Amino acid sequence: MPPSPIRRATPRPVRAPWLLVATLLLAAPLRAQSAPAAATPPHPDTSGLADAVREARRTLQALPQLWAIDPRDLTWLFTDGRAHVVTVRRDDGDRLDPIALPAGTVIANHATDWNGRRVAMVRVPLPRDAQQRTTLLVHEAMHTLQPTQLPGATRTEAGTGGDFLDGEDGRSWLFLELRALAAALRATGDAQRSAVRDALAFRARRDALAHAEERTRLDALDLSEGLPEYTGMRLAGVTATQLADKIGNAAAARVSWVRASGYWTGPAWGYALDALGVRDWRSSAKRGARLPDLAADALRVPRAAVEDTTVTVRRQATYDGTALRAAEHARAVANARVLDSLRMRFAEGAMLRLYPTSMQVAFDPNGQTPLAGRGTVMRGFRWSAKDGSELVADAGALVSSAWDWVQVPLDTNTLGDAVLDTPRTLSGGGWTVTLAKGWRITRRGDLLEARPPQ
Repeated sequence: MPPSPIRRATPRPVRAPWLLVATLLLAAPLRAQSAPAAATPPHPDTSGLADAVREARRTLQALPQLWAIDPRDLTWLFTDGRAHVVTVRRDDGDRLDPIALPAGTVIANHATDWNGRRVAMVRVPLPRDAQQRTTLLVHEAMHTLQPTQLPGATRTEAGTGGDFLDGEDGRSWLFLELRALAAALRATGDAQRSAVRDALAFRARRDALAHAEERTRLDALDLSEGLPEYTGMRLAGVTATQLADKIGNAAAARVSWVRASGYWTGPAWGYALDALGVRDWRSSAKRGARLPDLAADALRVPRAAVEDTTVTVRRQATYDGTALRAAEHARAVANARVLDSLRMRFAEGAMLRLYPTSMQVAFDPNGQTPLAGRGTVMRGFRWSAKDGSELVADAGALVSSAWDWVQVPLDTNTLGDAVLDTPRTLSGGGWTVTLAKGWRITRRGDLLEARPPQ
């Protein structure tokens, strides 16, 4: 799904300025923000939208060459959170028709169902930069083709071992992988192939250190977010050198890599496979093949060579690995104090914990901090339900590793065991929650649990 606080920042993979989304049923991953119902559809500011759509349509003419997919039926729904328009194809171009959305609709950059069809919802205003703007529109359009024509998202939110890319080892090997891929995109011939081999070795080392569930999650992000991002960049005209500049400086990017990694590694491996002249790699990727494996097969690199730790450690020096390691160690020491502070605030003491059976949430994907064994603290958090209940926690909320509850620190408690006979609003430091009639409140020591009607 390319971020306000809320989803995706400057080059797309970061997405800090927009929203990230998903629907949680029972214990599935969370995410997004509700839209108010409108009797008469208002009209958002559509300045520049027609030109942006026209340019995206033009670039999508090359989509069949990449994925053998017909782009003519792709539809965008643009929204500012209050007013919404949808593109309607005409012989002379796209018309922007105002529409109303029902209460509880997820508002974010993502694929959604509207009026019986799959559409790409995009928040406005759009990025001013033409490449970023086209990348965004194409990326979101690609999500409407998942999982029917492109690999879709499985479990891409942090679970067991989900703090790996927030730690010293995970970050260091990720940045070395990206630096090697950047070198490959700038080189040709033997130098290019050597750099890709280094990237494979660094990725293998990263995989070896990660929990098996985390490896699976990160591979899924390469495909579910990486392939739409790759497609958007390719069609927007992002060159290999431009991408190399970006990924080579990944260590300086102020993002949370817990979920952002796929927006960087997916395009990087895709561009590398193109540079190597690997035929039909996209057909294999559509079937779910791992992108690094496709590169290893193309270079005929045996698994034992990829996983040779001695060679891997020695090759770090080529990519300024010593300085990188030192910087990541210093960050880890400083970050330990941050984690202690977050544990104190979000996992210890009096808490309000919500157990939704179905919820829609929005959060800043670049503001995720896993607390080992406790869950993930997410900044810019929004939860909403169809009964009008919602939680707004700009300062953050803790989401459990199993995605079955979300909690915020309870500064004062004015509720005891009860079933609400009227809607109730509570607030604390950096959050406000509204619970609809029928919600059940239960006290368990310092923990105040809230559950929806059965």
